[in-house]
Amino acid sequence: MRMKEPAVVRPESNWPGKVRYAFLISGALSDRVLAAFPELDVSDVTTGDTTLYGPVDSPTELRGMLARFDALGLTVIEMRRLPD
Repeated sequence: MRMKEPAVVRPESNWPGKVRYAFLISGALSDRVLAAFPELDVSDVTTGDTTLYGPVDSPTELRGMLARFDALGLTVIEMRRLPD
């Protein structure tokens, strides 16, 4: 008798669709850096730091954004899920 393989649950299967996130980034960002995140909007920079926010479609996309922040040498001070 052959044993049944356990089901593989992919993180994307539990993702509730578009989820909005906000990322507080240390410092003011140049137009060149902002261009690397066309899917995100920018809030006013009043404290000297920058908040980027917008929808994220999947855990893979979220990891990709975090990798871009890292590749550009940006410091993410805070990342939070926004209410629907």
